[in-house]
Amino acid sequence: MEIKQQCMIVLEEVIGCIQNIDMSQIDLLIKEISRAKRIFCIGMGRSGFLIQAFCMRLNHLGFDAYLLGGVPCPPAKMGDLIIAASGSGETLGIITVLQKAQQIGVKTVIITASTGSSVSAYGDIIIRIQAPSTLIHNCKQSGQPMRTLFEQTVFIIYESIILWLKNYCNITEEEMVQRHANLE
Repeated sequence: MEIKQQCMIVLEEVIGCIQNIDMSQIDLLIKEISRAKRIFCIGMGRSGFLIQAFCMRLNHLGFDAYLLGGVPCPPAKMGDLIIAASGSGETLGIITVLQKAQQIGVKTVIITASTGSSVSAYGDIIIRIQAPSTLIHNCKQSGQPMRTLFEQTVFIIYESIILWLKNYCNITEEEMVQRHANLE
């Protein structure tokens, strides 16, 4: 099979996932981003890389966003928002952070592929991506390895949220560039 055909298969899988997302949950996430004093993002592994890119773009839009565990990272307080991505929904480091957030009274959004996972117990908003949630799966939904479909879909959702916020807040690319790193 040619690479172009593989690309089309991947895109079809991602489109299928996006069509199954409860968009009312995405709308709630956008509202929480808009009203949060500060936004903290957390994910591990590939989900962590993707949420880091999302966090960066939130900063480019002018939101006060931090990668949890990064430097700098101020303390979370009531009025803040934590966005956590975990395909499996069982990442211990994320569960620990969400437990602490719940004690503090910080709003939490969980993005996961797993139904009824441990992280879901700590989410004010839960966004379920209907994709394989295990590292080894025999799922007909995706021929891709591990949780790749989850990760691809999450990245498209993140970028779509950024585009929506950019347009809704009337933020120009010039304004975003002013917040972009200049020591590269």
